[in-house]
Amino acid sequence: MRLLVYGMQSSGATAFTRMLSERPGCVALADIPNNFAAPRVTTIADFVAKVVMTTAYPIEVHQERFRPDATILFLRDPRTNYASLKTTPYRNHAGWLDEKFELLDRMFARRGEFDAVIHYEHFVARDPRVFAALEALGWPVTQANYSFRRDYDELLSTLWEHEPQLMGEMDVVFGSTRGTDVVPMRMDEAFDPEVEAAVETLCPGLLAHYRAGIG
Repeated sequence: MRLLVYGMQSSGATAFTRMLSERPGCVALADIPNNFAAPRVTTIADFVAKVVMTTAYPIEVHQERFRPDATILFLRDPRTNYASLKTTPYRNHAGWLDEKFELLDRMFARRGEFDAVIHYEHFVARDPRVFAALEALGWPVTQANYSFRRDYDELLSTLWEHEPQLMGEMDVVFGSTRGTDVVPMRMDEAFDPEVEAAVETLCPGLLAHYRAGIG
């Protein structure tokens, strides 16, 4: 099975993909850099890859190349996500920061086209809805997946074993995931008024979704 995770930068989608990559023996690209599209691959092994929302590569490009059996839309409160991404040196790479959040809102409006929608907040809380959604996709996980027993060396060796040509075709990174377990990123209860105003303009649909409460 091939599984594609599609999420905003600084959303926690890399940690989610690392959790999915605990599936024994699977091939994983936990954080495809924003200047690359998902690769064309030939292996029949289970494969999970994560790509980020940019104006450089539409979701359709990633899907056409990677040919996933299922695609997950990964969401996080856009206020927290915007505040976090705004501080990074890559905030305007492969598209301006504000353009990316406008794209995020369009993708949220199209959420029914995805095979599953996972919220960061549910993921880190180990909400049963996350386990049920992944079970339905055919990529079941357990609580044990939240501990990263497969280190970078193992993930890389498995990748090169199945897709050695990628070694010369693209960069392979692991985002900001560190340590051996899923660790929640900051979740703000009070938001900067400037951030709130920016997100209300750029991402009104997803913001309304979070304001209404995701449960």
